[in-house]
Amino acid sequence: MSDKIAQHRGKTGPDTETSNAWSVSVRYGSGFAGGVLVGTGLGWAADKVFEIAPWGMLVGMILGFAAGVRNIMREAAAANAENAAKAEETEHKAGTMPGSDATKED
Repeated sequence: MSDKIAQHRGKTGPDTETSNAWSVSVRYGSGFAGGVLVGTGLGWAADKVFEIAPWGMLVGMILGFAAGVRNIMREAAAANAENAAKAEETEHKAGTMPGSDATKED
């Protein structure tokens, strides 16, 4: 049963490059927006508790922006490591050594 499903998905499934790019962009955007929203919300809460408006929200927004950028950087580093591992695996399967000049002609 699962073989039939896999065959069907292989024929009619979405283009993997396009869907992968879309999922990566949504993940980056949601990580960034989440950082900014959480930082702003915590700053707003600090404003209400300590009555220091608007400074809590401003500081929270700045810290949230930094956290969002950090989330994007972390995701990008993980994606780069995954792509490097896939490239190394592909080279290994092809019979070339990583970093070798097997494809160059003298």
